[in-house]
Formats: sequence, structure tokens, C-alpha cells
Amino acid sequence: MNRGILCPGYQRPLRWSQKYEKSAQVTSSPCVLATPNTSTPVSQCLSSSGHLEQLAPSRTAYAFLEGNGFETSKELEQPSGAAEQAAETVPLACPSVNLRTAERLSPLAFRESVHFVQCYSGVLARVLSIYDGLSSPIRAAALSTWRRSSLLFSAFKFFVGLYRVGSDSNSPLRLAVDEARLEILNQLSANLSSVTNQVPAQNLDVLLVINMFGLSSSWYDLSDLGLEHYTVAATVVREGHVITPRNRRFFEEFLVYWWMMLSFACGPDSCRTSKPPTLSHRSSTEPRMPHPLTGVSPESQLLLGMVARLVLSQRRMVLEQDTTTADAVQRSLANVEMARHLEHELLSLQLPPADLILDPGDPHTSVLDLLNIARAYREGGLLLLYHAHSDLLTDQTHCSAPLHATNSAVNALEPRRCLSLAFDILHLLGQISPTSGTRTIEAILLVIVSGELSLKADFALAPTDHATVIAISEPHSHATHHDNSEAGIRQAVLQARADVIARFDRIQAILPFKTIRRMVSLVFETWRLMDSGFDVSWVDLLIRNKWEFLMI
Repeated sequence: MNRGILCPGYQRPLRWSQKYEKSAQVTSSPCVLATPNTSTPVSQCLSSSGHLEQLAPSRTAYAFLEGNGFETSKELEQPSGAAEQAAETVPLACPSVNLRTAERLSPLAFRESVHFVQCYSGVLARVLSIYDGLSSPIRAAALSTWRRSSLLFSAFKFFVGLYRVGSDSNSPLRLAVDEARLEILNQLSANLSSVTNQVPAQNLDVLLVINMFGLSSSWYDLSDLGLEHYTVAATVVREGHVITPRNRRFFEEFLVYWWMMLSFACGPDSCRTSKPPTLSHRSSTEPRMPHPLTGVSPESQLLLGMVARLVLSQRRMVLEQDTTTADAVQRSLANVEMARHLEHELLSLQLPPADLILDPGDPHTSVLDLLNIARAYREGGLLLLYHAHSDLLTDQTHCSAPLHATNSAVNALEPRRCLSLAFDILHLLGQISPTSGTRTIEAILLVIVSGELSLKADFALAPTDHATVIAISEPHSHATHHDNSEAGIRQAVLQARADVIARFDRIQAILPFKTIRRMVSLVFETWRLMDSGFDVSWVDLLIRNKWEFLMI
């Protein structure tokens, strides 16, 4: 049955002019070899020195993503220790090291060499996933699966070029990246015309590319949210009858992360993201392999996305509409009820125990890192919610302040609790390894935290109020270790700001894209206005500046 799924943007069979391109001689090296044709990536790859075969993932890769398209082929062997060491020689912070020849590649060589993708396979696995172990499906696709799929090859070629262009806006590869993007769109258009009739392997290839390509749309064009791609991916996952339950769960979690990011970017008129994706049932006692984007708790990201959608819609109503109308009042009441519901869901959210989480095999990303980033997402949802609905903090159901505390003291604690929670999130992130792959998904948390790092003097607490400072989720709050005098709090905020910027620098080292730079600009502008005495939030700046981009 041919469903003929349509998607705007997949029907533009255009070609960019090549008249301004110049051929360049490329010196052959073990890393980069000129090849005559990219139409058959399988044969191209087999002509290499066997480096890819050495780096191929083990047969246990895709243990949670089964099917012909994602299982490693039988001829692939377990990589040796030397091969794994070779795979890690691709530096994350500065790809120019050990890749000098690749850095000098011309746009023509970029189009003609599969070895360009080979050199950056380790970087790709890091950029597109929160871990890069032998069980990473992104690693398997980056190192081996693309040899059997011209679509995957085109996608990874595009990502390699995009990664290079991301750190250099004047890169000569820009035109080649444009052509690679159109090549993907043309192939997706052809594949989607009969996607439901194709074999499962082809379906999975198409789904993986749609998700990766669409989610990274803002890396190519800051104003592109990839909504068309999201719509197609959600439709294929929902109606793909040949997708196995395990594969369906994998792509559902992919959509959860994508939807969460869209919730911070989409305006109220976007009906395509109004409903969150559903997650198939999974036993709470079932061992689980971490997902490349949602880690061990897609539920925490789903709830954060729901909070973001609520908060942004509420702020838009305040900034852009008349809030005194009957309709506005009714919506405000509904928002309060939804806020209480989301608070309950976040507070009651249980993370899986560590002994049920399978180790992804990444020496840089431990199971503890995955649990800490999940906790940080849960607390990030609470922080964003409490900043917009401070009345929740004074609700007697959730306020456990001592009985002798006065109402004024409790009310004065509202901003202090938010700051305490912000410190807790930074403390959780600080427990994660500096080289952990989870840094690729923590930028949005840093933006949320930054909104609480105000230097206004009226945030200081009197010494008698110290006992009423409540750590919402951790028994030993990072915030309670600081001096609660005005000077002590100011110093703690300054240190927290420095930590936020340092973490952004580490993220920028692996994600050299303008989305990260835009987030840093948003943070600095928020701090500047707060320090000038304005009562403003980063959410307000997003809305007023009409900045709609995926914060990844």
C-alpha cells in the first residue's frame, strides 16, 4: 500500500551551481584518500585500508534497536583494543589535531571522498549522541551502516561538512554543504513516496535520517525548526506497521527529545507540535539501554517540554494579549491547574535504579552521568515551573517551613528557593565528567539556571531564615553550603555564572554551532538586564526578540 507521505521541503529537486568551485589537488594520506565516485559508498569503503572494519561496533550494538537496517552485519568483528584507541584519537574539542590533511580538503574532495566521513566518524558519534560506546546506534551507523545505504552516507557527509562550517562561517565548504543538503532532500523525497512498502531496513534508514536531519535543522539555518521533518517522522512512527516494538520505542524517544526542544521554540500557532509524542509501555523492572538523546529518562524530558510549553504560552499571553478579558482569566486558571499537575508529576517521577541500566560502553560517559543528567532535567522542569508559578512554593501542601516562620519570611524565600534549586542543578552537572557526552544535551539546562542568577541585593536572607531554606530534591543542597549574607550570596551567584559560562565553553567545543552562540548571547543579555534592575526573564527575551530556534 502506497501512502505517499508528503512533506514540504522534500519536493525541491534543485541543484546549486558549481561554476564558482575550483578543483584542488589533495595529497593522499591514511586518513583521506581520493576516490572516483560516491554513488556506491559500499565499494568505496571496501577499498580503504580496513580501518573501518577495525572500528566497527560489536554485534551487541543496537541491542535495543533491532532489525536488518540497524543490526551490525555478521562479518563485522569485535574491535581490538588498538582499534578502539585509534577511534578515540579523533579529538573532540579541536578536530584539526591528527586531521590536518582533512582540514585542507577542498569542496570537490569533500564530495568525492568517503574517507572524509571516516575521519570524522568519532566526532559524528559524539555530536549526535550523548554517548559513544560500542552499543551506540549512532556510532554503528557512523562507522558501518552507512556503507550499505547511500542515504545514510549522504546524511553523514552533510553532518561532517556542517560540523566544519559550524566553526567557520566563511568556510569554502559552505556550497558543498548546501549541495549535500539538497541531495538528502531529494533522496528523502524518493524514499518517502513508498516508505511503507519498503523493507524494514530501508524504513529504519529513512527514519534515522529524518530524525537526525530534522533535529539539526537549526545548525544549518538558525530559523529552521525542522517542523516538516518532525511531522513526517511522527507520521511514519505512528503508521509504520513494519516497525518492531523495540525500534518504535527508540524513535518515540527520539521524538520526545525533539518535541521538548520544539516546545521552547514554537509559537502558539504551531498545531503540529501541540500534542506530545506517546511512549510505548516499558516494564519498570526491565533492563534498559540508554537512548542516545533521552538517556535513561525520556519522561523527565517529556515533562520539561510540557512545562516549557505552558510557561511560554503564559508569557506570550501576558506580553502580547489583554489579560483582563474573561477568556484570558479562564486560561490563566487552567494554566494554574496544569502547573500543579506538572509539579506533581515531576516530584513523583522515579528514575530507574542504576543496576537496571546497561552500561553503554563509553569510557567518558558513565551510568552515573546518565542518572545525574536525568535528575538535572527533572529539577530543571521544577525550576522553570516555579519561576513562572511562584505561588506553588507557598502552597501548604508543598511548603514544609517551620511553624514559627512568619508568612513574610516564607514569601521572602520564594526567589531563594529558586536560586537554591539552580545551585542544585549546577551541583548535579558538576558531578558529571567534564568529557561526558551528556554535555551535548545540557545547554537548555544552563539557560534555565542562568535565569535565577541575579545580583539584586534584595535576594539576601536574614540569618534567622536560614532554617527555612528548603532543598527541593536533594538532602544536601549545594546552595546551603554558602554564606547567606548579601555578600556571600553575591559571591555564590558570581561563581555560578562562571560555572555556566565554563560549561557553555565545553559544549561549544563539541557543538560548534550558532545555536550555542545564540544561547550564550541570550544568557548574557538576561544577566545584563537583571543587573540593571529590570525584572526580566530569558523567556521574555525569547518572545520579544522572536528568537525561535532549537536550543541544541
